[in-house]
Amino acid sequence: MKNILIALLVISSVNGYSQVWNNNIDEAVKQASKTNKQILLFFSVSEQCDNCISLEKNVFKTDEFNLFANDNYILVKLDFSNKPAGSMTPEMLENNLLIVEKYNKDGFFPLVVLLNKDSKVIGKTGIYKQETPSQYINILQSLGKA
Repeated sequence: MKNILIALLVISSVNGYSQVWNNNIDEAVKQASKTNKQILLFFSVSEQCDNCISLEKNVFKTDEFNLFANDNYILVKLDFSNKPAGSMTPEMLENNLLIVEKYNKDGFFPLVVLLNKDSKVIGKTGIYKQETPSQYINILQSLGKA
């Protein structure tokens, strides 16, 4: 019985910090205003960008990052691969293109942009150099003083 309880605790703690990525920046800005958090805007092309995939797998999907992000950020992911386009309305696609024009004019992927609750850029980081979650969190903190 004791082993079953321990196993249940471990399983529940793994799922305790699941992240929710928005794909609507307007909603994220509303949430950031209510919660006084920054917005982490992640530009990705998940089907064609090895660095995008590595950053997501090695940092964004870790418990360490999730714990930090839950306390500090509203997460927004704009994925420009072919896959999500079918699930997006034409208005969402048009809005995403406007966001690219505003925050990622050079079309760099991956790109992480930190915004304050008023949508002002706090900092940007691009090339993922296989940093650990702790190292990447330190980079974000130095950009946004989270």
